[in-house]
Amino acid sequence: MGILEDLKKEADTSRMAREQAELRRAELERIYQAGICPAMLRIHSYLLELVEQLGLVDLPVTVGFDFPGIGRIDNLAQTNYRVSIDSHREPKFIKLLFECTTPEERRYNVMPKSAGDEACQFLTSQNTLFSDWAIRDVDQEVIGLAIQCKLRFWVSLTFMVDIPGEGIRVSSYNFEGRGEKSFLASYQSIDEHWLDKLGLYVLRKNDSFGRLHISEEQRNRLRKLVEEGKKHDEHRSIDHQQTQNAQEGLLLKLRNIFAKPKA
Repeated sequence: MGILEDLKKEADTSRMAREQAELRRAELERIYQAGICPAMLRIHSYLLELVEQLGLVDLPVTVGFDFPGIGRIDNLAQTNYRVSIDSHREPKFIKLLFECTTPEERRYNVMPKSAGDEACQFLTSQNTLFSDWAIRDVDQEVIGLAIQCKLRFWVSLTFMVDIPGEGIRVSSYNFEGRGEKSFLASYQSIDEHWLDKLGLYVLRKNDSFGRLHISEEQRNRLRKLVEEGKKHDEHRSIDHQQTQNAQEGLLLKLRNIFAKPKA
């Protein structure tokens, strides 16, 4: 009876876990259809209209950027906006892409050679056409590179559905300096005010988009939640170990019962 009771408990636990997982999947699908999907479509519609208006008014947007090996270059023009979406019915991914370029081609003497190599590597990653040749000292040793081009780098803002997180993952590439940054936006927060902040961010008139400004009281509350989460994870780890030990004991009992008797 002990073995059967143990098996029944394991079966009940497994069944409850499957039911809870199925309920969670159904709830997440409901949240996506009712909240996240409409928010994604609002973002896409807003970006399309923003890009269209920028094309009509030809609003100049300039930006500075630290090019690897070359250094900071200011007054690059932000142009050539493109918006894409993976589905107009159930979108999971939206992308705004544009480029930033210098007004004209010029030559950059980059030293030492390692810095020149770094600059060339970055320009290649940005699909920028350039010419380069060695800079030598009086002993004909290569001490740097001369690079001639119209500097360019690509910038993107992506919006990706994060169903487990019940929100939208917003990522920027080469927007606030080289590299990528991201944050999770709650779908409930994506209203007209949020979209206005997004537009100002794209136009370089708002550098606080997606940053979290909280009071000290809220910080303490968050720290408390983090500590409680750690304790919860520790308890779950202990419970998991106890369950694993119980399962191993159950398997040992079963082996002993069904093992063939020795001759």
